[in-house]
Amino acid sequence: MSKTKTKRARRELKRDGNRKIAAFHRKAAKDAPVPASTLKPGAKKQKMNTPDAKPQPAPKPPVQASQKHEPPFSEYDHILLVGEGDFSFARSLVHEHGCANVTATSLDSEEEVQQKYPNFKVIHAELSALAPPVPLHHGIDATKLSTYKPLRCERDDEDGEQGWDTICFQFPHTGGLSTDVNRQVRANQALLVDFFKSCLEITDPKKRLQIRQAQRNKNLVQKRIPCYLKMGGRIVVTLFEGEPYTLWNVRDLARHAGLKVVESSRFDWDMYPGYKHVRTLGTIEGGGAWKGEDRDARMYVFEKIPLQPDTDEEREIQKRKKEGGKKQPFKSNKRVRDADSDGDER
Repeated sequence: MSKTKTKRARRELKRDGNRKIAAFHRKAAKDAPVPASTLKPGAKKQKMNTPDAKPQPAPKPPVQASQKHEPPFSEYDHILLVGEGDFSFARSLVHEHGCANVTATSLDSEEEVQQKYPNFKVIHAELSALAPPVPLHHGIDATKLSTYKPLRCERDDEDGEQGWDTICFQFPHTGGLSTDVNRQVRANQALLVDFFKSCLEITDPKKRLQIRQAQRNKNLVQKRIPCYLKMGGRIVVTLFEGEPYTLWNVRDLARHAGLKVVESSRFDWDMYPGYKHVRTLGTIEGGGAWKGEDRDARMYVFEKIPLQPDTDEEREIQKRKKEGGKKQPFKSNKRVRDADSDGDER
């Protein structure tokens, strides 16, 4: 598909999304309950005789204008979603926000997703019917993202920049591995740390050392390896408010992994129409004791920055520099590397 046709398709997708948002607001206004002040005098509200009915959760206070944040997802950003359940968040980004370059993944296989989440069949059909269809990948471990070659972001930008703009993990959780709170906290902290390191491609100390050397030797001519997450790209994580989630200390985990904390804001469920929170174990008959949409949540945004120097790494870099002997002239280095790369291609 040519760039002109692609842009036209994106504009049509955006207009279609705006129409759906407007239709959603009209339907919400139509279904809104009539205020008590508009009832006729003497009219009484009927009470339902349902002693076994579950108490309805208190309505959430509306988000004030000063607290609202724009979604950290732009229309033309290359977005990777990991840990999806029924893929309703992917559908919301595409339909309601007009995001044209979304790729979504799940840890479960496609068969497991179909068994856990009955809504997936409809969502899958909607995402597959788009032009181009939204790529869905199953059996993807969020802690090993950079090892999956099909998930490398290939883009045709004029500046030649590669890598994802945004990688998003909605409500990460290891599942009910233990009833012990401390063990649960440690397990989920390990999940987040490994996820951050995988996005930055620093799970292997050797790989991290290579990145540090490349940062130090900016003028060194070498074969360019595309980044998984581009420099300045963002990682988005959404968690519920309150314990035990606040015990995870997600900000500190991100800083320790080498990320910059950009912001955190209250997660506005109404900003993502059609998105429903689902559990790791799957859909519970009867809906369970609570719904994720009724709970307060917070969205954290982190940014990829150059890796900060580490004492051991600096010592190793200096050691390798000494073992390499005198530095060869720039022109000679380029010829040697060009010859090596030609040999690799053959």
